[in-house]
Amino acid sequence: MTTDALARLREQVRRLERRSLPHSHTDTLPTGHSAVDDHLGGGLKTGSLHDFLISDPLETGASLAMLLPILKEGRGPVFWISDTPAELNACGLHQCGLSPESLVCIETDPASLLAVAEDVLRGPERALAVIAGSHVPTLKEIRRLNLAVEASGNTGFFLRFAPLARAPGKDPCACATRWRILSHSSAPRFFPGLAMPLPGSRRLSAALLRVRGGRPAHWILDCTDHAPLSCSLDALLAHRAPPALPPGRLPGRQALGRARASA
Repeated sequence: MTTDALARLREQVRRLERRSLPHSHTDTLPTGHSAVDDHLGGGLKTGSLHDFLISDPLETGASLAMLLPILKEGRGPVFWISDTPAELNACGLHQCGLSPESLVCIETDPASLLAVAEDVLRGPERALAVIAGSHVPTLKEIRRLNLAVEASGNTGFFLRFAPLARAPGKDPCACATRWRILSHSSAPRFFPGLAMPLPGSRRLSAALLRVRGGRPAHWILDCTDHAPLSCSLDALLAHRAPPALPPGRLPGRQALGRARASA
């Protein structure tokens, strides 16, 4: 039996097994890019795991530019589970369409990361869970999480560091999809009267390395520019400014001299 025939047979068995589950109807989460969604049959499948590999810490933003618009398509809460503090910007989340009110950040130690993720993915909330950590899960650990999402209908996203020097084929992959998102040069915009062109909108190099029951692919994606801020930047940051001293209360030279002497 060929590898392709064996893969199709396994997929048929999975579909038969899922008919007895309470969420036998599988939804999709659109990526917002028509070429990608057409290739995937509407988007990323719910009730599955999806693996996003980060080749360099500086490329984390590229992966988030792809992932955050997907998370906003969910119908339940979004859990961000990590072994380090989640470095997320509330204003940036709002501009991407992801409400901070639906986001739950959980910080745990590396040894408990996957155990916490499994508990979340087994819940009834129809949740999306981002699992961000440096730990490379074993095939057994991924299978446990797969059983959790297949039983609940929740969806999990691995967001983990994997250098380009390490071949992704050597890592176990039982996820529905595996991605590597990189920044790509933007297309310049030319305007009359300007000697130099302006930089265009952000671009991503999106590589679909593996997909269950499908073919790998690669796209150069244009990201939609974020909506403008609802107020000026100085008004947005005004609450962070320290309170001003009352008039006439500035310390004089003698007071400053006494302060230095006492120090």
